[in-house]
Amino acid sequence: MGLMKAEVQEVRIPLSGAQWAAKSEAYANLISEHLSPHTVWLDAGCGSRLLEDDMEPVENWLASHCKTIVGMDVSATSNRNIRSLIQGSLYDLPFADNSFDLITCRMVVEHLAQPRHAFSESARCLRPGGAIVVITPNLLNYAILGNAVATRMLPEKLRLRIVHASDSRADKDIFPVLYRANTMPRLVQSLNASGLQVHKTIGLHQQRPYWRKHPSLEKVLMKLTPIYVLLVCAHKGVAKLASHVGPTVLPDCQVP
Repeated sequence: MGLMKAEVQEVRIPLSGAQWAAKSEAYANLISEHLSPHTVWLDAGCGSRLLEDDMEPVENWLASHCKTIVGMDVSATSNRNIRSLIQGSLYDLPFADNSFDLITCRMVVEHLAQPRHAFSESARCLRPGGAIVVITPNLLNYAILGNAVATRMLPEKLRLRIVHASDSRADKDIFPVLYRANTMPRLVQSLNASGLQVHKTIGLHQQRPYWRKHPSLEKVLMKLTPIYVLLVCAHKGVAKLASHVGPTVLPDCQVP
């Protein structure tokens, strides 16, 4: 009996609960709900790693609790956690219908000119019952809205200087932002209109100031606009049983 209990005991994701890690850990925790030894996972717009810096234990846990991870980006060259990397566009995913059980999209939606088109492609590539997990900034946060205004009003070099006041990324890692689906109603509407069924929405509270040079002002702004990140999970409806056992890459692409 003891052995049977050990076999069914849930193995939990190693979350620290640290304030600085709250965003990545909330995202990782939602992903973990959709992982199994049979899960075929696409990280769309994968960048160089699954989570933010200094999240190695959680990244390793996620990568070890699925069957396969495929990473796709417009310029995918290396990724800490993913070996199978493919260059491609979210508007034209180079995979056959019903290829994946899980698609994740971390800090990508804010850069998309046509988010609904991208979500439709994700829906096509998901197997019936498959899930998409999206994390993206909330436009209705004071700093995100400020970045949106700066994008429209200021030269890019000046905008980057402002961004660097709270962000240590290199210029090559900071991309133009559009925020076409970056309020919760817009994000949910875009996913639903793409043939997906939203079943979980989470607004993550800002944990610390961005700039820290004007703490009194930022304290007020943080209270007025507390949600700075949107986290959403949607499913593809179960209409047919899919027969694929792994991601099928279209003929003009090859998995390294």
